[in-house]
Amino acid sequence: MSTILVVDDEASARNALARLLRKEGYDVETAGNGREALAALESPEHKPDLMLLDLMMPEIDGLELLEILQASPAWKALPVVVLTAISDTHTVHRAEQLGAREYLVKASFSLSDMLEHVKRYTGGPGHPPS
Repeated sequence: MSTILVVDDEASARNALARLLRKEGYDVETAGNGREALAALESPEHKPDLMLLDLMMPEIDGLELLEILQASPAWKALPVVVLTAISDTHTVHRAEQLGAREYLVKASFSLSDMLEHVKRYTGGPGHPPS
């Protein structure tokens, strides 16, 4: 089963995404900031196949987390889809430079679009990526 790590400091958004993804058949782990995400990545129990990442978070924000992932041989290849309210061109470009595969602005995407991106990187809920 594909595992998705949802990283967002806004509990309502994080929990809503987790419920939706579980309903679609995915295994979901959550983290409220970059530090919690790093702790989740260190856990051998649920290695994620994809990370959905907010950018504006306390402690370690999304761009800092992308930098850490890019510097880690173990996590550099982890697909990351950014889900954020930030839409300025500089931030989009920076996230892409740091390895984000997709950049979705929260006010501009539909849930079905987001699920298509998730499926693209996971192969679907019952099919781990190859």
